[in-house]
Amino acid sequence: MNFILFILAALALAGIQVLQGGWHPVLSLPGYALLALAALVSWCRGWRVPVPSRAAEPLAAGALFFLYVAVRALFSPEEYLARNDLFMALAAMALYLLVALNLTSSTWRGLFIGCLLLLGVANCVVGAIQFTRGQNFVVLDFLYRSNYGSRASGFYGYPNHLAFFLEVCILMGFSVAIWSRWRPWVKILAGYGSLLCVVGLLFTGSRGGYMGALAGALVFGVLSLRLVREFARTKAIALLAVGGLTFVALSFGVQHLLTRSSLLQERMDQKVTARDIRVELWKTAWRQFKLQPVAGTGSGTYLYYGRQFSTPAVDSDPGHAHNEYLEMLAEYGILGIAAALMFLDSHFRGGWRWITRQITVQSRSESVGGNSLAMTIGAMSATAACVVHSGTDFTLHMPANMLTMAFVFGLLANPGGTREGVPAADVASEDRLPSWIRLALPALGLWLAIRALPTWPAEFFSFKARAITADWHYMESPELAQSMEDFARRGLRWDPRNPHLYRYAGVAETALSAQATDPAVQKKWSAISTASYEAGARLAPRNILLVLDLAWAYEVEERYSEADPFFKRAVELDPTSSDAHYAYASHLRNQGKLPEAAAEFQKSVALGGGQSPQLALNETMAEIKAKGSPTPAVKPEQGR
Repeated sequence: MNFILFILAALALAGIQVLQGGWHPVLSLPGYALLALAALVSWCRGWRVPVPSRAAEPLAAGALFFLYVAVRALFSPEEYLARNDLFMALAAMALYLLVALNLTSSTWRGLFIGCLLLLGVANCVVGAIQFTRGQNFVVLDFLYRSNYGSRASGFYGYPNHLAFFLEVCILMGFSVAIWSRWRPWVKILAGYGSLLCVVGLLFTGSRGGYMGALAGALVFGVLSLRLVREFARTKAIALLAVGGLTFVALSFGVQHLLTRSSLLQERMDQKVTARDIRVELWKTAWRQFKLQPVAGTGSGTYLYYGRQFSTPAVDSDPGHAHNEYLEMLAEYGILGIAAALMFLDSHFRGGWRWITRQITVQSRSESVGGNSLAMTIGAMSATAACVVHSGTDFTLHMPANMLTMAFVFGLLANPGGTREGVPAADVASEDRLPSWIRLALPALGLWLAIRALPTWPAEFFSFKARAITADWHYMESPELAQSMEDFARRGLRWDPRNPHLYRYAGVAETALSAQATDPAVQKKWSAISTASYEAGARLAPRNILLVLDLAWAYEVEERYSEADPFFKRAVELDPTSSDAHYAYASHLRNQGKLPEAAAEFQKSVALGGGQSPQLALNETMAEIKAKGSPTPAVKPEQGR
């Protein structure tokens, strides 16, 4: 039965990772389905088997953290926006419990680490192509990679997310290569795979990844020193010599690669200053936190408050705070960050107690290392890397990385069912937790299956419609516009609470209205599109895209009094958006409010709106001059 659980869990992680880390629900839900199935299957494998008492505190902290995230997501202001956090929490908790309660032997966990290293090497191969060719290369044609130049992102769409995964691979791989009792050829392969991941990490150009890897290496070094100090001096000296030579060789190789790459040199020379965009995003998260400091503003809401509170210095859409702690503080409040700290503390202390006990036992038998011990050291080091890297990025919002850390924390929650070197009498006398605790896993799988999986068809059609919007030809092609509308409507039959589907339907219907030559057909499609935007805006009232779409729909139908509050609302939701100011200015101009329109056009130009608002501003100023109206004066602004 463990074989089936291992296959399902490994396939889930590998599948999500290959599908760009699962950044879109349609890419992550198949993996979640496999984890739900594994959780349900776990019922068949000895659910009456008791749980070791040493796992009590970490499991309790994990349950508390998960329940708070789940409850806060269920009671967040926008149900669809909170889904990502809820589904990811369910899937991560399922894998965490699978590792902590079922896959407890070093054999299955070692195989899982082997899968991580294989994925790491595969990512490095793809990343090497991206780094050497400077192309946005992707393995699967239907996926899209943003333009990050020569920075490697592997299967992921974002280099920093790949860097996080490779940090875990490096530290877990080196730990088992040095401290496990596997066969020599297996340890050599693990070490070689880890070295390849070091090269891949360098190719990402992620400064947060470099800092995380260094922090993890420091913890790994401290734990290793703690281990060798308990053994014979000759062994300690030999191990320290090998470790020192390895560190020197790695440092020389890294320095050599950095000097040969202008991209990596440029990344290393960049400094974080008070004007850095990340600092601006952190300030925004802090302002959001002060709105509801106890329980936060709700799952996923940084997307909205990031726009509302950002300054003109932020020249891109602030989807995340680039700091997991501040974003959690903003969305989940003091209660959320307290639960997270309790979770980290219990697992760190549990791992340290296990290492200390293993060292005590092995010092009496004069043996060094062990499979469970090696994995615990690697997990402690990987957690340290996660703690540091999470302070500069939003890596744990990527499902593939969250599941990777769920595996790591599962190792720390229960370091192993079989402890090398522990006398049989100690094992027999060990206290046990009630066996019914295992029932939480199939219950979790059932919740995940019922709550998340039925949304996949709608997300599939949403993904298809989204792909069409990326091609502007739908504005000229009735076939493409009709296809988009069909995808959206088919998706809404599966999930009528998906605001993105209403927007895609409205955009397609707007295009069909614009392409029609018959006034009656134009009016019909225009009315249908307005109804679609209204339905979407009711579900996501703070989504500026839907607000602007609805405002324009009213504008086209000459329902100016109804359009006016939505244009104003768009400017309030994103005051540094040039598009919002341009749209509001056009609305004011259509109503003959020329001085007010000119002021908004000037703001749009100052915020980087480009040629269109500048031309509109020139025309509006000419009209003002022709009518002899006073010229508006606006303080210049700069930004996106």
